[in-house]
Amino acid sequence: MSYLNLKNIYKTFSSNVAVDDFSLDIAQGEFISFLGPSGCGKTTTLRMVAGFEYPTAGSIALLGNEITNLPPNKRNIGMVFQSYALFPNMTVAENIGFGLKVSNTNTIEIKARVTEALSLIHMQDLGGRYPGQLSGGQQQRVALARALAIKPKVLLLDEPLSALDAKIRLELRLEIRRIQKQLNMTTIYVTHDQEEALTLSDRIVVMNQGRVEQVDTPSRIYNYPSTEFVASFVGHINIFPVSVIDGGEGIVDLSGNKIRSRKHMQEGAIPVHMAVRPEELTPGHREGANNLTGNIHSVQYLGSVVRIQIDVSGNFLSMDLFNQRDLSIPMVGDRFDVNFSSDSCWLL
Repeated sequence: MSYLNLKNIYKTFSSNVAVDDFSLDIAQGEFISFLGPSGCGKTTTLRMVAGFEYPTAGSIALLGNEITNLPPNKRNIGMVFQSYALFPNMTVAENIGFGLKVSNTNTIEIKARVTEALSLIHMQDLGGRYPGQLSGGQQQRVALARALAIKPKVLLLDEPLSALDAKIRLELRLEIRRIQKQLNMTTIYVTHDQEEALTLSDRIVVMNQGRVEQVDTPSRIYNYPSTEFVASFVGHINIFPVSVIDGGEGIVDLSGNKIRSRKHMQEGAIPVHMAVRPEELTPGHREGANNLTGNIHSVQYLGSVVRIQIDVSGNFLSMDLFNQRDLSIPMVGDRFDVNFSSDSCWLL
């Protein structure tokens, strides 16, 4: 039995389908990320788990008990919002203890849990301050502590870091994962930031237009995307139209170049695209590999990476190289050979 189960969830707003046949089993202590572009249904799904929205069809069960139509205050689920949603007239300690106070927890227990929560977020000395006296990162820590103080069965986070600058986002990302592991807290995290999802998650649910495209570990989502959308949304990738030469052997034609892929096609399947990551391309010609020749179209310095784009018969192929002081960079217009193995190439 799964800890949290979403089964055949549909959600419509008038004639618009927001979530379409969403099913997922989540284990206790698992960190799940809902990843996808704006409007894909990830926040709506999260809100249905929280009880702020109710499914048009389908069911949600927690520990085997159906909670589909229970109000939020009957679910024992903690929620952290993008906007912090702290009470400005309450101190940090009062904000953290608010949910406990509403549930009529006794004063001694509230004080103990608030102290525990402040320690968890490393803000033991700031309990007497007001939200307006805190930085954005500190306010989001308080919002997290408030959600954890009620000892929820599930923690939900709706793009909690999107309003913060890059450095604070990185720090809080690590803090959230540390706390989640320390508490073994079943967590669902909504984000459109692929780096956040890849860094934090045990599994990622990639969503598009209300539907699930793929559910898998970060490594498999990145290295073995099951659809063209997943391949293009997660990380930078080269995707080109191809024609099939030998489906059983995974051999296709790319603008007159024979390409061998590790992914052989099932009988009757006709892929229309070939995909390969830029970091899996290597300069030069290599025996036994897929070899292509073209002209350098552009060179981009991206800090630790140099991205070289090669025009191969009208297909613009990106190759990423680690930036080193002695790296030899070709010039725009130069003739250039590039290769990649069949293992790094797959068909969609």
